[in-house]
Amino acid sequence: MHTDLSNYLCGKTILPVLPSSIDIDMTNVCNQDCYYCNSADFRAKFLDTPHVDKFIDLIDKLAEWRTHTPLSTGTVRNINFTGGGEPTVHPQYHKIIEHALDRNFLVTLITNGSKLDKLAKNLSPEKAQRIIWIGVDVDSAVSKTYEDIRQSLTTYNMLDRVKANIKLAVQAGINVDIKGLLMEHNTTEEEITALFKMVKDTGARQLHIRPMYDLQTKKIFEVTDKLKNKIQAISKLTDVKYNLPENRKEPRTYTKCHQMFLYTIFAANGDVNVCCESRGDRSFTIGNWLEEDVRDFWMGKRHMQVYNTVNTMQCPPCKPNKMNNIIQKDIDNSSLLERQIM
Repeated sequence: MHTDLSNYLCGKTILPVLPSSIDIDMTNVCNQDCYYCNSADFRAKFLDTPHVDKFIDLIDKLAEWRTHTPLSTGTVRNINFTGGGEPTVHPQYHKIIEHALDRNFLVTLITNGSKLDKLAKNLSPEKAQRIIWIGVDVDSAVSKTYEDIRQSLTTYNMLDRVKANIKLAVQAGINVDIKGLLMEHNTTEEEITALFKMVKDTGARQLHIRPMYDLQTKKIFEVTDKLKNKIQAISKLTDVKYNLPENRKEPRTYTKCHQMFLYTIFAANGDVNVCCESRGDRSFTIGNWLEEDVRDFWMGKRHMQVYNTVNTMQCPPCKPNKMNNIIQKDIDNSSLLERQIM
């Protein structure tokens, strides 16, 4: 996945590298107001929900990128539908996801689960089972804590609706993971047990949890050995699997974000943003997919300017950290790339 880019950055090829993974924000509108949301200011400024046809056209362009730019390496394989806002608020979100499946992309969805029933009811079983996985953000399975964190903007009980919708999705054959950010609100034994129990009761595949990054303090929530042991014990007791990645804590070995060429965001207001943590920050925007063809400005002058001027030592901990370290290792010792082709 990353070796084409490593070869490019090491000067072994001049062929442009296509992104392997794309995030598409179907809307900036949300039916919750999570207190920790890193897109809140962006959403307030751009309450955009592009028409379904705009997304169909974008997906077609992504599918035909290699035809449009034959002298290139890599290919777009993964589309993750996320936010921005809550993706399932888009009235035609299920049709957009279906079209991505029809164009043979590996599809994932990050959602709060409140409108997941529309997808489960409208996709054929064959297509539903081709979705790689759906991550449902809940943070807590205790009603009061859930609302304290997620602050639903609905008149109905969101958590009860979410649980019912997860069951529907599981019955449709979709892999569903229940997700949560670890923070002071939800790390008591009662809270952790409730999360594992929700996985069991809904038939979800596993619990996916990671420490929260606090935008105010600029710190990652500390996952102590005591907390890790508690999570492990409850997992064993409930017979429910979990995943607790801590990639963001790895020390940075790089000053440039190499993932700017492999992973990018197509925001609902049209921004093509090459930082997964900075929606709305125009210093990371390389163009507008609603007004231009992304294939024409990808790895162009603006893209390279952003790559060469951003100092990652000033960035918050982020998802691409591990991959950036791997690519930096290739750059520091390009002989490692030789074994990839021998």
